[in-house]
Amino acid sequence: MGDTKVWEGERIRAYKRWNATAVGLCLCFVLGSILFLTNMGRQYTKENLVLLDNAAFQHETALVKQVEGDFQTLHGVAVFVGRKDIMDPEQLIRLVGEVNEGNAFIRMGLANPKGKLELMELGGKRYPGIDISEEEFFRQALAGRDTISQPMPDPYREGEYINYYAVPIRNGEEAIVGVLCAVNGADVVRAIIEAPLLNDSGYTNLYSSRGTLIMSSGTASADGGQPQELAGLAGLSEMERAAVEEALEQNSSVHFNYKAGNTGMLAVLEPSGVEDWFVLCSIPVAALNQRYVVTSVGAMLIIVAACSLFSLLLWRQRRMMNRNRAVVERLAYEDSLTGGRNYNQFLMEAELIRRQDGRLAVWYCDLKKFKYYNDALGYAAGDDMLRRMYRLFERLEQPDGLFCRLMADNFVGLRWYEQREELTEWFGQVVREFHLEESETASRSYIELCMGFYCPDPSDSEQLTVNEMVNRANMAQKSIKGESGSRCAFFNETLRQRFQQEASMEAQGQQALSEGQFQPYFQPKFDIQHGDRLTGAEVLCRWIHPQKGMIPPGQFIPVFEKSGLIVQLDRYMFEQACSWYRRYLDGGGKRINLAVNVSRAGLLREDFVDYYVRVKEKYGIPDGVMELEVTESLALGGEELLCQLVCELQARGFTCSLDDFGSGYSSLNLLKNLPIRVLKLDILFFQRSVDKVRERIVVRNIINMARELKIRVIAEGVEETESVEFLRGAGCDIVQGYVFARPMPLAEFEALLAEAAGK
Repeated sequence: MGDTKVWEGERIRAYKRWNATAVGLCLCFVLGSILFLTNMGRQYTKENLVLLDNAAFQHETALVKQVEGDFQTLHGVAVFVGRKDIMDPEQLIRLVGEVNEGNAFIRMGLANPKGKLELMELGGKRYPGIDISEEEFFRQALAGRDTISQPMPDPYREGEYINYYAVPIRNGEEAIVGVLCAVNGADVVRAIIEAPLLNDSGYTNLYSSRGTLIMSSGTASADGGQPQELAGLAGLSEMERAAVEEALEQNSSVHFNYKAGNTGMLAVLEPSGVEDWFVLCSIPVAALNQRYVVTSVGAMLIIVAACSLFSLLLWRQRRMMNRNRAVVERLAYEDSLTGGRNYNQFLMEAELIRRQDGRLAVWYCDLKKFKYYNDALGYAAGDDMLRRMYRLFERLEQPDGLFCRLMADNFVGLRWYEQREELTEWFGQVVREFHLEESETASRSYIELCMGFYCPDPSDSEQLTVNEMVNRANMAQKSIKGESGSRCAFFNETLRQRFQQEASMEAQGQQALSEGQFQPYFQPKFDIQHGDRLTGAEVLCRWIHPQKGMIPPGQFIPVFEKSGLIVQLDRYMFEQACSWYRRYLDGGGKRINLAVNVSRAGLLREDFVDYYVRVKEKYGIPDGVMELEVTESLALGGEELLCQLVCELQARGFTCSLDDFGSGYSSLNLLKNLPIRVLKLDILFFQRSVDKVRERIVVRNIINMARELKIRVIAEGVEETESVEFLRGAGCDIVQGYVFARPMPLAEFEALLAEAAGK
């Protein structure tokens, strides 16, 4: 009996020990689980903040792109109006009406400095006598700043809201003479901020730097989450409220929690990049943590009841967290236009792929002349083109390849290969597939593809980042972008050195301009219909470097055209030509024709006409002797503007000639519409033909057609006497080429003029 009691007591004690051990283990398990889940919750919160920041950044980028695109459209009109000094109200309103027919603004108009505005609607309806003198956006624009107003009620459409866009109009003296205004529906901005956040559970509002509500999304309105003042947000601690005020003052970002009704919200407030507006992106904390909390509580209950299920619950917890993370990551790492990965996601995946064995090439593709496509068919058609291009790359992608849309009309990717010929063949396949759809969109025929490849060596793969490899592929693409047709190129060390040399040459070019290293050379022109008489010359540029000697124009002109330095060089050479001509006339010289070249970049400067007229008048150059040569490629995409400039230049005493006719995209429409007085034929182009008889028929008929249009014809690049005799018989007026004289320095040209005068 005693032994039984001892055994029973021992059993009870063992049971208690076992229970205590089990309870202790469970408690330890529970406490450990609590600590683990708490730490996981903190990490989850940090990740949510990062992904919320990325989502807010996408809203900011879309908003800035929309507003800047609208301002670019208005700038073009404002520059044209200011340069033409068109201030007649009727003429202005007609011009604005014509411009707005191709744009998305619902109304456009011009306000005088006193704030009197007349608007025209797309349908032609006019709203005169609008007083905006007290409006802040008008005052800002009159002070020289591009401005977009906050949303305001549309006085002409009940229940609708609008934003005013305002840019200053400057005359030739850079004085502000008015304000160009445009009206867009507030729904344009609202559509941007209503992009979904976390399966539409979150929303975005716009506030001013004063903390006043500018615009709220529809979801925010439904949830009562849009107080008129940020100061009215409920549930903020004093520290959070002070942080919000500091962010508004210092134009910085801040995270905080607040209450929208009874709902706790996690929010980020960031500058939008437009005016003093801030983007407030808010997501319900409950939506972020719902599955997490439910799973955590369930896990703890199941752990207490049966520790054996603990690992299963943790697995479910992790799976649910991954689902939530995938939703938010999609907002941060997805291209909103194509629905595919964006560049951030591309870089992350590329870092993993590049570690695999094999030869991997980085490619960079650009759609040439895409801007003209956008201008001709509109942004909607352009976006559709980019989506189709994305699907084309997706269809032709390797199973383990990678690509994305970088920005605008640029795409980048990775592709495995054994030989470089495989990459070239793949590019050819892309081009063929792309042009197969031309029958569906006829206007796409002028779009071409330009692709650069970078094939890294094993050592480069270890030393270079993916972003640096993309930049090298871009260098290869840029090296052929100026060539006609769809092309591809490979990056090499020579190309890198060439870009470095171009950068060095650009820097040296600035110094050379200030030191006068660029010298005018003159190639004489001869009248072959009147005894081969010397009638003038074309002024050419030669760089006489103090150490390198003469640098050929083919080396520095393309570099200067890329950097914009060509405009300074054009103007420098024009002033050198005018200065010499003045000295020549003062010395008793007879009037001759002097031609100078004008680049596309120079022609598109808003002060182009004013500058050349001012220099001409400064040196007292007579009308009709200075000839400005423009190439036919300048008319591509801007024939109407070129016609206007030619008419204005010729009205101011210049002669305008069309240079290199026959060497590019020659157009009879250009001859018909462009009011030029001189046509320069590139004879070297025609001499490349195989059939000389057909060649001469073409040349003779071009000359006859020009004579019918009262256009003088100059043949340049003539090297043989036989060609001179043919051109003489065909009726060509002037010949310029090695057959008579090469380009020569000033002293030799002056001697040639003196010799001609003595005959």
